[in-house]
Amino acid sequence: MVKKKKQSVEGNTFDQDFDNLKFVQDYSKWKENCLSISGTDIGVVNIPTLWDFLITHILEDESNVRDASVNKGKGGQGAIAALEAIEDIIEERVLTQVDIAVIRSAAGVLKNLKESTLDPKLIVFTEKIKDKSGKVTGKRALQGHYRTPEYVKGKKGLPAVPSDWYTGTGNPPHWAIFGGKSQFAKPAGLLEIMEGISDALGKKGAGVSIRDLQIENIRGANQVDNMSGIRGIEKYFDSMIKKPEFWKGGRLLVDKVQKDFSAQEFKATPREQSKVRTLAGLGTGKNAVAGTVRNFKVTDTTALPIIDLVNAALVRAGTNKAGDGFRAWQNSRRGGFDYRKTRKEVFGEDTKSPNAKVIAKSWRAILQGD
Repeated sequence: MVKKKKQSVEGNTFDQDFDNLKFVQDYSKWKENCLSISGTDIGVVNIPTLWDFLITHILEDESNVRDASVNKGKGGQGAIAALEAIEDIIEERVLTQVDIAVIRSAAGVLKNLKESTLDPKLIVFTEKIKDKSGKVTGKRALQGHYRTPEYVKGKKGLPAVPSDWYTGTGNPPHWAIFGGKSQFAKPAGLLEIMEGISDALGKKGAGVSIRDLQIENIRGANQVDNMSGIRGIEKYFDSMIKKPEFWKGGRLLVDKVQKDFSAQEFKATPREQSKVRTLAGLGTGKNAVAGTVRNFKVTDTTALPIIDLVNAALVRAGTNKAGDGFRAWQNSRRGGFDYRKTRKEVFGEDTKSPNAKVIAKSWRAILQGD
């Protein structure tokens, strides 16, 4: 099984339920099985495993196709596309929309390979026919394997392979790719694993879940616009502005809000997917990370976005009052809100510094006539 680790895009981490994707599990088991089958088991020499045979002889490496073979010059148009696609995904640990398209295309390549001249069971070998005296009297075409009883005559310790391996019926590489004999195709043939990918992934990867997304580096202005419409975040700030512990004399305790906000976990509804994905840098086009975001946190924000989000909540509520009963304000030099009255409003025209803000009265004083 593939070792689990956190995925990351633009510094934002998440779990894509990667190891729980059935095709990843099945492919991993299939590859492990191919690696466990030795070259001796499949009747070849100088090749360690069935996996190595598939990679170097059936798939892409043109130099491994014999000059006399009918497959010479046809290139690596077989299963290599499928293997490379999945191997790259497993190595990168992030499944994208492009990956899904590549895998589906590769499945089509594999399907077209079956029963073609590139099918491993149909690879052509030529064997000389000899009479009892050893004189060559002719030749015959074999399909799938070279090690016939005739070939191994006089070769001590080199047994012939089963007859169906060289008569076009099937051989280990064929069964590994297309299924047939479970010894060589566990839990299934590669083609079956690839064709099952549509069910595993769903439309545009909707069958994949993105969980525990942690969004970082939320900085600067305009973050209210980026988060607008994400109801969980808006509900948090709608509630937060009413709580006195986040205010002191109407002044917003930004650090306290930052800490509390970063600990909150939000659900992402279907309508919010585009907003959350954009905020997290997951993308929405063909190079987008595949999957549906299930839950997320906004774990790293600077002061300005927090101030702006609080102000937006005050505007939605139609109030200028903080949760502790005073007029809401904050003293950031970078802009924000300040709903306190001016000295002129409180004390009249003849006051010193008429435009300076003053602490508004508490809710008790407000009830007495403010």
